[in-house]
Amino acid sequence: MNGTFRQSMAWLHTWGGLWLGWVLYAIFFTGAIGVFDEAITHWMNPERRALAAASGDTVKQQPAIVDRAQAYLVKVAPKSHFWSIGLPDEEEPALRVFWEDEKKNFQSARLDPTTGQAIPPGLTRETEGGHHFVHMHFEFHAGMAGIWIAGVATIAMLVALVSGIVTHRRIFKDFFTFRPKKGQRSWLDAHNATGVLMLPFLLMISYTGVIVFYATYMPAGIAARYKGNEDAYFAEVQKQTAHRDETGISATVRPMGPLTAQAVEKIGRPASFVVVEHPGDSSASLRVFGRRDEAAQDGRLRPLSSGEMTFDAVTGEVLDVEMPLGSRGGPAQHVQQVMNALHFVQFGGYLAKWLYFFCGLAGAAMLATGMILFTVKRRRKQENEFGRATQRVYRVIEALNIASVAGLAVASIAFFWANRLVPLAVEHRSTWEIALFFAVWVATLLHAFVRPVHKAWTEQLAAGAVLCLLLPVLNAFTTGDHLALAIARGDALSAGVEATIFASGLLMLAAIAHLRRAARQPGRSPKAPQPAVGRPAATGAAS
Repeated sequence: MNGTFRQSMAWLHTWGGLWLGWVLYAIFFTGAIGVFDEAITHWMNPERRALAAASGDTVKQQPAIVDRAQAYLVKVAPKSHFWSIGLPDEEEPALRVFWEDEKKNFQSARLDPTTGQAIPPGLTRETEGGHHFVHMHFEFHAGMAGIWIAGVATIAMLVALVSGIVTHRRIFKDFFTFRPKKGQRSWLDAHNATGVLMLPFLLMISYTGVIVFYATYMPAGIAARYKGNEDAYFAEVQKQTAHRDETGISATVRPMGPLTAQAVEKIGRPASFVVVEHPGDSSASLRVFGRRDEAAQDGRLRPLSSGEMTFDAVTGEVLDVEMPLGSRGGPAQHVQQVMNALHFVQFGGYLAKWLYFFCGLAGAAMLATGMILFTVKRRRKQENEFGRATQRVYRVIEALNIASVAGLAVASIAFFWANRLVPLAVEHRSTWEIALFFAVWVATLLHAFVRPVHKAWTEQLAAGAVLCLLLPVLNAFTTGDHLALAIARGDALSAGVEATIFASGLLMLAAIAHLRRAARQPGRSPKAPQPAVGRPAATGAAS
């Protein structure tokens, strides 16, 4: 009975891990990079750094800046469902406005905070920056569909972890076992060792990843109790002002600058964002959010409030005040906040971020070794799982493995190259950067199909290495900035990004050298799988 159960778990571990392994690898790889989204965004915006230094202190001008943003939004989106205003700070000197158009599409613009006019293309580098990797991590730039894909894959990850624990009887011994230069056995050892070593992190990051979107993945309670109104649900859970439904009665939003000044004085912090819900309706409300104090969050798993103040946007009546360093909600809400902090590494500063970075890459390595192990084993002896189409399916799996692992690395570094090469004046520039990322990724998949397996691996790794090692040269050529200058001016974020990318190029060269050494060893180079004569289709453990 136990053997049957273990075999079932092995089958689940192998095939569940294979079919969703490509998605999970992308989630882990981009999540590891996304840990440093702020540093990457900083590196990708050299012009913004210069503008921030020139613009000086804008905190005292915040009320006037908010009035300018309001004038712009009244002009372009008077009937929007919401307005959001991002105020300038040290990293972002531009005034950012966001709204939902009449077709419910998300829109945004960057304004000059001194004039309230849209900044012409070419003055700044419009880019998604490091947020591109964060969006890839949780929704693949596919909106709600992407969130569901990531959710299904993450739940499958939890299943694969549990089934992997059941499958491996010698889990402790596996942790200390690695036999190099043993072909299939080496891949299995690497898969087991990374899986066991990273098991606590993998369980934590997968579980908290599901919890972050619990309201989306488990909507039944909100649908039954709040008729699907998430705003009403969260207002009650977080003990905030009750959500106000639209009345359909037209009303004008008061000047927002004085309300912002009132909120800043009350909470004692500069404003970071101003949000108006239902502008143009008598139910309109305005919320002013205080700027986050990073020092106050150090050493805390449960984040503290940065302060916010809510007004009736029509009458100016104060509806709610939450002072900084407070925390609302009951125990369940606090637990959910801790889960969020654990997943988004909102604690421990850069030491914790580096730990998450390496753990995330180790998780990606575990997935990659599992996917490669599947094909390495079948290169020697195919299992006939797909009948007459078995070899063609194996070839598709090989190509998907190459594009998922090496191809995603190439596409990621190509995103950095696109940031430096796409002209600043191009309209929708940030979209072009992302489009080039996907174009390169698709190209690596096509390349993996048309080239022999071993050559496809080495060529894509070589392309990634060249792009990584030459990125500092490209940066110096296009912006005049480079690693030495960043170090000299104390710009640790830019220096860290370039140094990490350069080190990644060296690692890819090492991987290529390993592949070439392996190919020279008899019986180690990839070749067509040998059919298993007289063997029935396997249903047990395949890895």
